[in-house]
Amino acid sequence: MRILSRIGISSVLALCVVAGSAYAAPPDAPSGPAGQLYVPEVQNDTIAVIDTATNTVTDRIPTGPITKPGVLAVTPDAKKVYSGNFGFTPPSVTVIERPSNTTKHIPIEGPALGIFTSRDGKEIFVPELGYVIEVIDVATDTVVRKIRFPDLGGGRLPDIPAGAIQGPDGLLYVGYTQSGIIQAIDPVTGNTVRPPLIVGGVASFWYTFSKDGSKMYVDSINSLSVVDMKEWRVTKLIHTSPDGNWTPGNPGAFVSTLSPDGSKLYVTLFGGKDILIVDTTKDEVIGRIPTSGSATAIEFSADGTRGYITDVGPSTNPYVGPIPEMVLFANLVTAGIGLTPGQVIVFDPRTDQLVGDPIPLKIGLGVPAWLPHVG
Repeated sequence: MRILSRIGISSVLALCVVAGSAYAAPPDAPSGPAGQLYVPEVQNDTIAVIDTATNTVTDRIPTGPITKPGVLAVTPDAKKVYSGNFGFTPPSVTVIERPSNTTKHIPIEGPALGIFTSRDGKEIFVPELGYVIEVIDVATDTVVRKIRFPDLGGGRLPDIPAGAIQGPDGLLYVGYTQSGIIQAIDPVTGNTVRPPLIVGGVASFWYTFSKDGSKMYVDSINSLSVVDMKEWRVTKLIHTSPDGNWTPGNPGAFVSTLSPDGSKLYVTLFGGKDILIVDTTKDEVIGRIPTSGSATAIEFSADGTRGYITDVGPSTNPYVGPIPEMVLFANLVTAGIGLTPGQVIVFDPRTDQLVGDPIPLKIGLGVPAWLPHVG
């Protein structure tokens, strides 16, 4: 699942304050799929656990003082959850063992800007503020290698890596915070395999591959780039404004998630509101899902019947466009001054209609993960 300031720190956060009882269900909570949604609560230093059958918060897992958990990655067996933490004192990744929800911490060099599971599920990639990607072995929960930036011999750029997502071809695709470039590197040696690609925006820390692997969608300030993977070139820019036109004040495309059937791409916006729905055949915006403010991430249940949106809340609405977006990020991961409650919005991806009432949480939601129950 994203993650600090989009100038040098990338991540994702939403913000929510529980109304009433700490573990109260929303007034209208229709039944959903059996499973759990783990949601980082950045300002609260906890991971909220939501029972998605009832849309009820059933647990909060402490990650430690000032850890600021932001993005989650999970193992294929759903028995471990890794939280990339934004906190500086000290920088760490929190490991949650399921179903006990016990935790331990892996020290890292600098604040995590994201966290991503390898295709085979054996490694975790952690891009960090300190110009490095650390690689964690899932079997031992230890750092087994570090890919540093820049490395002129390896062809790696002098920029901060914000995204580290393995593609269908096995290469590690690295997005940078400042240059607006995506690189493809060997995940073991770190050597550049494909030349740097300018994607038409900056702060590209999240990207999604089409179901057949032929395209990559790159989220950035302030557009969504469509990349032809075979030709390795940008074929289209999808603009984020309501009218579909580009202006300097357009909101940034923050995190994108492919629908369970691969036919649609859902894109959160920061520096604006609503969720964009993109047809992945035509690469056109075909709809929007309303949010009360900027949203940070979308996650789906395994059966494809529910989608979950982390909505930061209406206090983000004055932050319109790229520069205010950066200010908003800085506030989200530091003091959280003036932020008001946010929510998790539940919807049906088959119809894109909202389901029930939003689920209130604590301040500062990050990138969540849906998991099946484990014994």
